[in-house]
Amino acid sequence: PSPGIRDVTDFAGRGRGGAEVAVEITGDVADVAPSVDAAVYRLAQESVTNARRHARHARRIEVRVDADADAVHLRVSDDGDGGTGQGPAGYGIAGMVERAGLLGGICAAGPGPGRGWTVTATLPRSGTGA
Repeated sequence: PSPGIRDVTDFAGRGRGGAEVAVEITGDVADVAPSVDAAVYRLAQESVTNARRHARHARRIEVRVDADADAVHLRVSDDGDGGTGQGPAGYGIAGMVERAGLLGGICAAGPGPGRGWTVTATLPRSGTGA
């Protein structure tokens, strides 16, 4: 089976990049559509990977998944320096935006308030946007 929302906790702890990853999952994720379940995991994975690679001097990466009656909300933020998005161009963020859009959701990434970088995504529980 594909990894899903509950597996996001696997990112918690200190990685090779030195930044501590804190994960919090709230709400009922039991009946989220399998496509959304897998997409939230992949979005979190890409976001944490990007933070570990590109967030200069980051000490902490926070991953929060909140499920409500209609949607699953993801927020991944780091406390690194910069947050300008400069660096080698890649397809990571564009791929995340596309993945969310295919499921009827949205994804955005940019400088966090004050410092760091933040990725947010909201996907409908059904994965259809309806």
